[in-house]
Amino acid sequence: MLFKITSAIFFWGTFIIVIFKVPYPESLSQANIIQLLSLFIPLFLAVTLTFNIFIKNIFVSGSISLGLIFLLILKALDSLNLVTGILIMIIMYSLISYFRKRNERRNWGIRGIGKIRKIRVKTRNRV
Repeated sequence: MLFKITSAIFFWGTFIIVIFKVPYPESLSQANIIQLLSLFIPLFLAVTLTFNIFIKNIFVSGSISLGLIFLLILKALDSLNLVTGILIMIIMYSLISYFRKRNERRNWGIRGIGKIRKIRVKTRNRV
């Protein structure tokens, strides 16, 4: 738990250092690849590790932070509207439900086979 907290704090610190040290462009569309990567990679890792402290599933945390970053990019490009917001929410929900089902399946396989229930079939009395 201490490792999770320190790694999240480390990446938040890295993100803050990037904000203060990297020269920022006029707009997001004028930024070069170095500026974009140096901003969004520490932000993605910081948000993912922060959510991972509470959710305890790195794939779900990564899906949530990826969706939030997509929303942030669309808002910065002034392309965020109701349709794109709903589509990103649907994609986030699909990823989260997939990773939760995958995690449940993995846990079920470790525990072994559950009880097999008897199936009762009603038969008609034939004369």
